[in-house]
Amino acid sequence: MQIALGTEDLTKVRFLISPLWETVASIEALQKRTPIHRPWIEMAKERIAASPDSRAYEHLRILSALVMPDGYIADSLTPTQPRQDSFAESLDAIRAIPTELWERDLRHLADLTVGSPTRRTIDELLNDIDAAVSRILAALEWYWATAVEPFWPRLRSVLLADVDSRLEQLARDGIQEVFKTLHPRVRPNSTGLEIMRGVTCCHYANNVPEPGMGLILVPNAFVWPDTMVLNVQPFVPTITYAPRGVGRLWETVRETSESPVSALLGRTRAQILAQLDVPMTTTQLACALDLAAATVSGHLRVLSGSGLAESLRSGREVFYQRGELGDALLSRA
Repeated sequence: MQIALGTEDLTKVRFLISPLWETVASIEALQKRTPIHRPWIEMAKERIAASPDSRAYEHLRILSALVMPDGYIADSLTPTQPRQDSFAESLDAIRAIPTELWERDLRHLADLTVGSPTRRTIDELLNDIDAAVSRILAALEWYWATAVEPFWPRLRSVLLADVDSRLEQLARDGIQEVFKTLHPRVRPNSTGLEIMRGVTCCHYANNVPEPGMGLILVPNAFVWPDTMVLNVQPFVPTITYAPRGVGRLWETVRETSESPVSALLGRTRAQILAQLDVPMTTTQLACALDLAAATVSGHLRVLSGSGLAESLRSGREVFYQRGELGDALLSRA
């Protein structure tokens, strides 16, 4: 697949953290049983099984039909977001999708599912598009609250850290270097970006967006090890990619109480440093370690001042992540 990028497009490249994209990608990961996300898959399955919603199975049936594992995903599930939206605002964007676009996506899914059990679900949705959109929105809202929202703070912190790192790279090396490190199958060329095999995307080769719309880059933990691409009108071209640090996303905290690091830093600071496998706020750390926020804040100032931890800001929030020196210290423990 080729995404054409002119000079104007390169001035409109932006990063976006999207709970909606993460939710849609997680539906695929759940179906594929992606190994790196096995801890989350087990927790999500337990939460889904315990859901009190009588329509839980129906919700899953609909979402599984719209998000094909290793295949097409209905483009209308991930409309272009003009800003960093909440999940509720993202649902409003889906609600605003014209009926003809939903029909286009569903008919394409019908063509792809001939002879499969999924085809019956697609036919049901096609029979009444307006009712189908309401069912889809209800299914997404239930799935987000059940399987993704409880883990969103941890997911979001990893995504924020990746965007912070990419923006530093952009300022230092330029957009072409950012493109080169997004994903092994994403390659910049003289006309834009070429996306190789192993990509989930639309299938409307003759309906690509007009030049000048820009490009949206969305870090997405659940898309690992592949990438998703949205490159169809009327949406802005969008590429998702796995953020740096996704391999540590579901790791449990390392035991440090008897380690040399604990003897050097003290037990509490060693615990805090070990907890920062993913970026966290002072409040998140305090909750995770059952400590007072003021206590955590004081230790973070010492760890940051010594270069063992680093801070990054997102709006009014400040996240802390382990620095290279902190990683090196723990690796020797």
